[in-house]
Amino acid sequence: MLTPSGWLLLIGSTLLVAAGWVFGSSELLATGIAGVAVAVLAVAYVKVRPPLRATSRSLKPQQIHVGSECHVQLEMANPGRLRTPVLRLADEISFSTKNSISDFRSPDLLVAPVSPGDRLTVSYRLPTEERGRVIAGPLTLTVTDPLSMAAQHIQVGDRAEALVYPAVFPIKPPPRLPGNTFDAVRRSPMAQSGDELYGLRPFQRGDDPRHIHWRSSAHHDELIVRQFEEFSHTHTTVLLDTRSAQLDDRDGFERFEALVSGAASICRASQRRGDQIRLTTTADYDSGFGCDSAHLHKIYEHLALVSPDSGNLVGAIERLGREHGGGLVVAVTASVDGTEPGSLMPLGSQFSSKTVVLFAAVDQAQEGQLPPVFVPGTTLLFVDEPTGFAEVWATHTAPDEESWALPYPAASTPADHRP
Repeated sequence: MLTPSGWLLLIGSTLLVAAGWVFGSSELLATGIAGVAVAVLAVAYVKVRPPLRATSRSLKPQQIHVGSECHVQLEMANPGRLRTPVLRLADEISFSTKNSISDFRSPDLLVAPVSPGDRLTVSYRLPTEERGRVIAGPLTLTVTDPLSMAAQHIQVGDRAEALVYPAVFPIKPPPRLPGNTFDAVRRSPMAQSGDELYGLRPFQRGDDPRHIHWRSSAHHDELIVRQFEEFSHTHTTVLLDTRSAQLDDRDGFERFEALVSGAASICRASQRRGDQIRLTTTADYDSGFGCDSAHLHKIYEHLALVSPDSGNLVGAIERLGREHGGGLVVAVTASVDGTEPGSLMPLGSQFSSKTVVLFAAVDQAQEGQLPPVFVPGTTLLFVDEPTGFAEVWATHTAPDEESWALPYPAASTPADHRP
C-alpha cells in the first residue's frame, strides 16, 4: 500500500519517535509523530477515495492486419458520492501466437477527477507491429495521495481480444498456363452456384438466401443450402513451409514473417480473382477449398497464429502429389530438403501450374541467375531479401495482363493492411 517514499517516511518517523523518547526531546518526538500521522492519513486517503467502475470495453476493429490501427475504448463511470482523485490507468496486454506468449502493460494514462454519476471514455491505440492474438485487460487503476506516500492498485473490467493478421502485399494472382482458362464471363468471388444441383452443405456468410433448403434445415437444426455445380474450375493451392529447421540463423524470424505474408498475399490475390483457394502447411494444416471472404478470413486466422514447427516438406508435397490437383500450386518455402532434384517430383503432372517461391539468399557465384528447375513445368522464384517478395512476384506476373487484374499496381509497394 505504501510507496517507497511512504515507507522511508514511516521508518524515519518511527526512528525519530524512538530517539525523542530515549533522549527526552519533545521536538524529535513531535516530528516523528507527525510523520507517522502523514503516512497513516495517506493510506486512509487511497482507501476511502472511490475508484471508477469500468462499464464496457471494445476493440475496433477486432481483425486487422499488421500495421493497421486498432483502438481500445473504455467506458467508465463514477458510482460513488465523492469526486474521484486523479487516477493513473494502465491495461494489461497479452500478445500470443501458437507457441509463444508475451505480456506487457500499456502506457500509463492520467485521468482527471470525475464527478459523481458522470461517465468517462478513454481510448488508446493498441500495438499491431506483429501478428498474433492481442488480449487487452483487465484495467489497473492506481490511486495515490497528493504526496505520493501511498498507492492502491485496483483491477477492474473484463478482457477483450483482437486478431492481428499478417501483412498483405498488393500483388496479382499467380498466372495460369496457356490453355488453363477461366470462364469467359467475369464473376464475383461470391458466386458459388451453377445450373445443376451438386449437393447440400451448411450455410456460409455470403450465400444466397434463396438457395436455403428449408426441409433439411429443419431436420439438422441449422441452415442448409443447396450446393450447385461450381462455375470456376480454377483451384489454387498455397503450401506454406513452417519448418523451424530452416530458421536457425539470425535472420530466421524476419524470413518466417516474410513467408507468412507471402502466403497470405497470394491467397488474397487468388480469392479476389475468383479462384477456389486452399492453404496447406508442412504441419499438416489444410483449410480446404473455398472462394468467399469467410474462407479467406479462416486462412488469415490460421496465419495470424502460425509459428515455426517440426513439419516435413517432402511429406506435405507427397500428400499433394497423391491428389487430383487440376489447378495451380504455389509453394512458399525457405529451403528445399537437401536441394535434391527429387524433392518436388511428387507434384508431377497433377497440377497445371507449379510455382516455388524460395526465400533464400542467392549465392554470389550465381548472382543474377535462377537455380535449375526441380520439376519440368515448375517456376522457381528467388527472394534473396525478406522484404523483396512483392518486387519478385511482380516480375513473375508482369506478362499476365488479363481483364480481371486488380485495381492496384503489382509493384514493390508497402504491405496493404486491408483484408
